[in-house]
Amino acid sequence: MTFKICVLISGNGTNLQAIIDSIENKYLENVKIEVVISNKETAYGLERAKKASIQTRVFSLQSYLSKSSEHTRSTYGTELAKIIREYNVDLIVLAGWMIILPASFLKEFSDNKPTLDIINLHPALPGQYPGAHAIERAYNDFKDNKITHSGLMIHKVIEEVDAGEVLLTSEIPIYPEDTLETLEDRFHKQEHKSLVEAIKLISTKSN
Repeated sequence: MTFKICVLISGNGTNLQAIIDSIENKYLENVKIEVVISNKETAYGLERAKKASIQTRVFSLQSYLSKSSEHTRSTYGTELAKIIREYNVDLIVLAGWMIILPASFLKEFSDNKPTLDIINLHPALPGQYPGAHAIERAYNDFKDNKITHSGLMIHKVIEEVDAGEVLLTSEIPIYPEDTLETLEDRFHKQEHKSLVEAIKLISTKSN
């Protein structure tokens, strides 16, 4: 049985590419990306999807809000969820999606498809550095001798930011000679692996 996923992106789409590659090399068996949705028309990840013959959609928050005074972040969340529901997917993967999903988005699925998982990759260990700039914050704390390492987690998405059930974690070493750029590169390489592992874990359980 095919396990269908929707991937939400905002930018370059390197995590998306890791998923595409893992499907093509059969590491993710019976997994299909049904649709890639971006909140930005300029996201290069859309080109990656098109090259792999994957359907794409763009649903910009800014554009949506500008069209009507009745449009809010809450109604955007509902509309985004309705778009995704058209594809009848088994899993939603946030892969560099830079908008906090409102409660209305989560409610649309809990009311209509409660068994569907929504997962996010966050570049910090559970309880550390929720929200934006997590890698930079870890790097600065390392320089101040507050931490000796950092890490990342894949977690289920709930209303509270970066606080859902943790599916897997991976520690990331930080070295004295690191720059922020070298640390970010180390994170990104692990992100690609961890996100694929989380999808494999969920898709395998469902079959």
